[in-house]
Amino acid sequence: MKWPASILFIIFLVFLLGSFRVNAQTESENPIEEEASGKHRLTILMANAFIPAADNIAGQSNMFIVPAWGINYDYWINDRIGFGVHNTLILQQYKIEKSREEIIIERSFPVVITGELLFIPMENLLLSAGAGRELEKQESFTVVNLGVEYGFELGKGLELSLNLLYDNKIDAYDSWMFGVGFSKFFSRTARKK
Repeated sequence: MKWPASILFIIFLVFLLGSFRVNAQTESENPIEEEASGKHRLTILMANAFIPAADNIAGQSNMFIVPAWGINYDYWINDRIGFGVHNTLILQQYKIEKSREEIIIERSFPVVITGELLFIPMENLLLSAGAGRELEKQESFTVVNLGVEYGFELGKGLELSLNLLYDNKIDAYDSWMFGVGFSKFFSRTARKK
């Protein structure tokens, strides 16, 4: 089995950043630390979307994976709960078999816009749930989604995250997205521990 270059890159980043995080924790043993938190977060996401409904279409491969970009804005009410507007652009044309109707629909660079509820159950782990719309020139669909994100703090309000997102386009098709996000926090405040 040949692994796509993007998957190998993500695995490499996980190992690289995991070792960086261990080293960073051992160096900062100062009893008075500044904790940076931001009310606003802007994220750029590089991802690949797996679209199972495209597998049945003649001329498309069994593992139909398309590149995607995302830009997300999040506002945090407190340290654990936030709201966001997440936008994703699929960077390729593809055909899907619309569920229940067995009609082939061509999708041309669809854009997904969702409102998200964000929750942090434990350090570095973020869960999201949202709803919105997939916009495309031929036909648009209502979307509901669930997501998981694991973040690595890089300092100075920057974060790198690994993302997994499941989208359900109601009465149409599903997709899974795997990606790497680069975030910047704004409105930082300093607190003593």
